[in-house]
Amino acid sequence: MEAGIGDCLEVFRGATRLALRDGHLSNGEKRLLVKLAHVLRLEENEPRMVYDSVVENTEQLVGGRELGEQEKMMVYEQVLEAVLIHTDRSEDELMMVAYLRKAFQISDAEHRAITRSLDRQLEQTIHRNVLQDFRMRLDDTMEKIGGIFDRIGIQI
Repeated sequence: MEAGIGDCLEVFRGATRLALRDGHLSNGEKRLLVKLAHVLRLEENEPRMVYDSVVENTEQLVGGRELGEQEKMMVYEQVLEAVLIHTDRSEDELMMVAYLRKAFQISDAEHRAITRSLDRQLEQTIHRNVLQDFRMRLDDTMEKIGGIFDRIGIQI
């Protein structure tokens, strides 16, 4: 497996490049990029700087903060939660989640632990009928992400 990405700007750059591969950003992709910028704790000007570097196809960025292993897991979990709750879970959006999993080198066991954690958290806050629907979406989404995950290559 290729080396993971630990620089917050490079992670955001990879997600932005992936979202822009068809030439535009859907509302769901925008939502996820905003969420990703927030959980990566990017400075106010950094998302725009990264976006511009992707559009202009400039060299790699410098000055990004290194992410710790726990932070990578937290970022992945929060973006996955956003996909499950706030987007239509299109293939493009699922591709971004699969990209993060690959970039952070999140193992199958870690991935399962994160989905169980999300399930437990939501069980405490969501009505039982909504929770059942959410669990079905979670299972379906995890299956789709798994298929995409196996096809993704990371450029560093």
